[in-house]
Amino acid sequence: MLFSFLFYYLVVSSLIPTTELTNIHLLLLITSIIILLFSHKALHLLPIWLCGKKATLKVQWFYFIPLLSIKTAKPLPRNLYLIALLTPVIVMTVFGALASATYPMYIALISILSSIHFGIAFFDIINASYLIKAPKKSFIEDHEEGFHILIKQAV
Repeated sequence: MLFSFLFYYLVVSSLIPTTELTNIHLLLLITSIIILLFSHKALHLLPIWLCGKKATLKVQWFYFIPLLSIKTAKPLPRNLYLIALLTPVIVMTVFGALASATYPMYIALISILSSIHFGIAFFDIINASYLIKAPKKSFIEDHEEGFHILIKQAV
């Protein structure tokens, strides 16, 4: 996340001229991070719901930190799971780039949030790289320790 923050901030601040920077209040930062976490998980759910499949967002609290997980009723087709896995990466990256261009005075806050999101999405990208290698007609089932790739075999 630190490397992505440095890279993002340096590239964006050199491309987008900024006349003044706005101070970031701690409460705004914490609230933005919580919204980012919920938005990330909601974007995972969006393609699943749009395809008519059932999935729920489960929230468990570890002291004051929300732990979010998605539970699906049945295994999902590989392509749907892959789209659901990459939707937050694509949407939030585009949103961060547009927000940086539109609100250059908040470039520090947007850079921090974008780097946190990259840290969250890093595991989604790694899982997507495994799923790309899976058979096209396979199904994906979520488990506590990760996901299982199910292949229908001929009898």
